[in-house]
Amino acid sequence: MAFNAYERLQIARQCVQQNKLAVAEAEVTAVLRHEPAHAPAKTLLAIIYLRSGRIQESDDILSSLVLEHPNLIDAIGLLAFIRKSQNRLPEAIEFLQKLTELGQDTADIHNQIGTCWLEIGDAVAAGKEFKRAIELDRTAPHSYYNLGLALKLAGRSYETYMTFKRAAELDPNFHDTYVQIWQQMRQLLNWTDGLPVLEKGLRIHPTSTQMKMMVASTYGKVGWPEKAEQIYKQAAASDPTAGPPYAHWLQEEGRFDESVPVLQAAIRHQPIQGQAYYNLAIAKCSEFDGTPLVDLIPPLLEHEHIGEEGRMFLFYALAKIYEQEKKFELAMRNYDCANDIAYKLYNSIYDHDAFAADTEHAALLRLYSAESVAKLRKHGSASTVPIMIVGMIRTGTTLLDHILSSHPSIRSAGEQPFWQVSAGRVNRRWLESGGDPADIKDLAERYLEALREATGDAPKITDKMPTNFIHMGLISVVFPKAKFIHIRRNPVDTCLSIYTTFLGSGTQFAYSKANIVAYYQEYLRTMEHWRSVIPADQMIEIDYEDLVSNKEAVLREVLKFCGIEWDNSVLEHERNTSQISTPSLWTARQPVNTASVERWRKVEPWLGKLLELKDVRHPAPTYSRS
Repeated sequence: MAFNAYERLQIARQCVQQNKLAVAEAEVTAVLRHEPAHAPAKTLLAIIYLRSGRIQESDDILSSLVLEHPNLIDAIGLLAFIRKSQNRLPEAIEFLQKLTELGQDTADIHNQIGTCWLEIGDAVAAGKEFKRAIELDRTAPHSYYNLGLALKLAGRSYETYMTFKRAAELDPNFHDTYVQIWQQMRQLLNWTDGLPVLEKGLRIHPTSTQMKMMVASTYGKVGWPEKAEQIYKQAAASDPTAGPPYAHWLQEEGRFDESVPVLQAAIRHQPIQGQAYYNLAIAKCSEFDGTPLVDLIPPLLEHEHIGEEGRMFLFYALAKIYEQEKKFELAMRNYDCANDIAYKLYNSIYDHDAFAADTEHAALLRLYSAESVAKLRKHGSASTVPIMIVGMIRTGTTLLDHILSSHPSIRSAGEQPFWQVSAGRVNRRWLESGGDPADIKDLAERYLEALREATGDAPKITDKMPTNFIHMGLISVVFPKAKFIHIRRNPVDTCLSIYTTFLGSGTQFAYSKANIVAYYQEYLRTMEHWRSVIPADQMIEIDYEDLVSNKEAVLREVLKFCGIEWDNSVLEHERNTSQISTPSLWTARQPVNTASVERWRKVEPWLGKLLELKDVRHPAPTYSRS
């Protein structure tokens, strides 16, 4: 009987499907003995080698095939797969792009190219590929999910959120999409819009502790504490890892004593939880079942299951306890260890010179000159509702906001992300056009709606997003009758507080003394510019040290500046039960005191680069100290 290569290859393919790789290899080898140049047989042999783990032999066959047949699609695709598995991503991209040139312009190929760019870290190139995949197939949820990852890498929070939301609409069963949506909700403080999406996710994944935690935390943010606590309790009863998030929420509500037994129960069920010990330290609890945490924590730092984030939290816990015990050198050593880990986890790609060298930022300061702001303000809103509390983080913005919102005429909208999200697009247009009244009207309407959504109607509403200091020119144009309260603090105390506070992943300049100092210096230059731009009747500058040492006098000046009648309620802000979600959740609830004034002197020998700010002085406050 004549040798039939086609039949032998068919047998070989069936054997591959049945994982009978040795039989398949024998059949293909027989074909190649008769026809050494048989391209389909070589390709199948390469597949068999791949399935057998003989990657280099597969690569050799495919590489020679592509040299002989440059347009052989199957071989090129397999080489792309091998290069990607070997993390040789530029080569994988080259092979995948070759496929598109050969007519394989499919959503799958562009998704593969995009994921390569994503692993390389090029968000722009990845986004371009995922957008092309969506153009080719608008019903594929994974393309939207991948585009969301690229947008997230690029720092475009609002677009990221909307893209993940679309992915969830197309595939409501994929759990990870809800996690990404919640992360963007947290970044944007966009709790109300995303809540129905998370509730749907919980209905689909009713046993997921993570889904429960996300929904419960969102209930807490939108003002439904009863619903939040119900879900938190259910989750913590069945999963000890739910204890720390539940306890943290209790602390945000000001229920520190109640958080302690929740954390203790979580630790008894699962001792390897770094965040649980950290939250105990936040609640000023320095022991567990009679044993000091400073004795319990060190062995946990070496535990094989603790993980880097867990170790970071343990170092923060030790540092806080040592500082409370006035063991300042030990405290700073542990803060250093915590920051080293946090920097690697969150901010290792941040360039501390980038903010100062940011040409777009410099251009914005030129765009918002005194002349242009005065001209554009004529188109601004007549609203007197917004009160913007601005400055560096860790300067007392939360304390001031908590005090002011104790006044019956003032409500707090917390830290609104509106200007961080909206300013970029408008500024880029204005850098070319010089300003647009239509933009001003749109921004005013949308921002007032965001404030009302957060607080309801009120005569005055505070927004305590500190880094709105960057956008003061634009805000002054849109709301010429809004008030800015710029709160300053001793520069070294400010930067020390940043360095010794866990701030999550949202503060890019944190966890490095050099980055913190560089950002602070640029903040000083930015505020110096605004002093020459913002009208004197729109900005008041106060010092944290004055606020805590002469509270009533400062608050009388602030309320008078804001056009608000005096009310003694601001002298009893500790009675204010509203939620606090910033790291100041403990201190902002305490009676005003001077404990944090000149904190830096206690740890001066270990401050390093932060001492470069030792001689920096702010301009005099814009009110009388008498």
